[in-house]
Formats: sequence, structure tokens, C-alpha cells
Amino acid sequence: MKPLDDCLKWLPILKECAHTYLNESEYDQFESLSSEEVAIQLVNLLEKPIMSFTVVNDVYFRARWAEVLQTLHPEQDLTLLEVATGDADMIPQVMARTHLNGRYITANMNKSLNASLLRKTENLGLNLEVIEDDAAHIAEHLGHNAVDIIAFQHAINDVIQAILCDRVGIDTTFSDWMETLPRMIEILQQEIVQNTLELHAKEPFLQLIDTLLQVLKPNGIIAMNHYMFQLDLDWGYPPALFEHMVPLTRKWLREVTECEEIAVDGFDPQWWIFLQKKSS
Repeated sequence: MKPLDDCLKWLPILKECAHTYLNESEYDQFESLSSEEVAIQLVNLLEKPIMSFTVVNDVYFRARWAEVLQTLHPEQDLTLLEVATGDADMIPQVMARTHLNGRYITANMNKSLNASLLRKTENLGLNLEVIEDDAAHIAEHLGHNAVDIIAFQHAINDVIQAILCDRVGIDTTFSDWMETLPRMIEILQQEIVQNTLELHAKEPFLQLIDTLLQVLKPNGIIAMNHYMFQLDLDWGYPPALFEHMVPLTRKWLREVTECEEIAVDGFDPQWWIFLQKKSS
């Protein structure tokens, strides 16, 4: 696979990033690692599908999203909407340190994952709102031109999987996501074999983007990233699809006329997409 990022950039600054983006107990955990172990974990994170969740992962992803937010919206008044968050707390952890006066909103229908996210973030002191509704209805909650950034933090695949599950009547709202994942992978395998993924997923995906653009301010940004998990691959996730999720999505997104892709220095287009809403 193509590396997610440059180890030579991150290894010298990882300890400083850990001090900035980890809490006290997390930082103690980071400090307990030898410099050799930190380097090994960083290489494994950036150059291979992710096999485990480690404190080094936390440092890197929080620092990386901090770069995104500070590049795209350095002002303190950031309003950010995250789509299909699950219980991943990378972005609220970052905003609590870089944009504490901002507003973080997540739209996610899975109730158990929402409860887990709230537990992880309860002590951050961040203005955080969970909307337990389909992101397709987000304009009903926020109105138009309400947010500065919309984040898909490893959410492209989750959205596509939810679309395919909904099509065949599989619940993703009340079910355990990990228990449902093997069935999702079976569906993806069928879609690849039958060459029907674009037929079944592209239009609902682009409809979601059209809806999200309603709540995004003019010149606002949709930021999407992706990476792979070894567990998903071990369970049969189609490897070419998993690795090339962003290029596939980019091809679909070219049909959206209200926004255009922009390049952001230092972010590999294999793993990142940045779309800017047109001002008129």
C-alpha cells in the first residue's frame, strides 16, 4: 500500500505532539514507550493496514486533524460537522485544544456508538452536540450555511456500507456495528463480483453530499480521509476497494457541481479529499 504519511516528518515531532494532544494518562502511556517502540508503531501505522489501536495512533491522527483544522479555519469560531463519527473522538479531542470556543456537531444514527462517544468526550469542555438522525436530514436540524467544515474522518466506507445495508434491509441504527461488519463485507464482496457498487451506492452517496452542501457555508470545506484496517481485510473486505476508496469516491464527486476539489499541501490525494463549496 502507499504510505499514509511520511515517517521522517512525524517521528522527530511526535513527542511534542503527544504533549499537546494527549491527556495526562495518555501522555504517561506514551512516555512509557521506548523510542524504538514509538518508531516501530509509527511505521506500522503509516505503512501498513492498521492492526491495533495504540497511543501512537492517537497522537498521529489528532495531530494530523489539527493540521487540517488550523489550515482550513485557523479562527477560533469554527463550527464543524462530522458525519458517521461512530465513537471515534479524534476531532473533538483536537478541537478542545485548538478551537475550544468552537462548536462540534456529529450526525450519527447508531445509538450505542453515540453513547460511547459522549463518554469519551464528557470532560473536554467543548460545545458538543450529537444529532441522532440520518445525515440526510441534517438541514432540518442546522439550517442552511451553518458550518465551516464537514469532516468525513474514515467515514467514506462507513457511509457506503450503510447505504448498501439500508438497500437490503439490514439495521445499522440499533445494531452493534462490529457484529454487523461481516455481513457488510459479504455485501461488498457481492457488489464487486457483480460490478454493481456504483449502480447501488453512487446516487445515494451524491444525494448525501448535496444535502450536506446545504448546511455548509459558501467557501466552506468538506474534508475526507481514509485508511485501512487489517481486521477488515482479514474478514474479506475487497482489498482493491479498501485501498482505493478515495480515488473511487473522487470519481463520483466530480459530478457534483456546487463544489470543487482543492489541493492542500502535504495531504496525499490517495488518502484525502478536500472539496470547497463554491461561493455562488
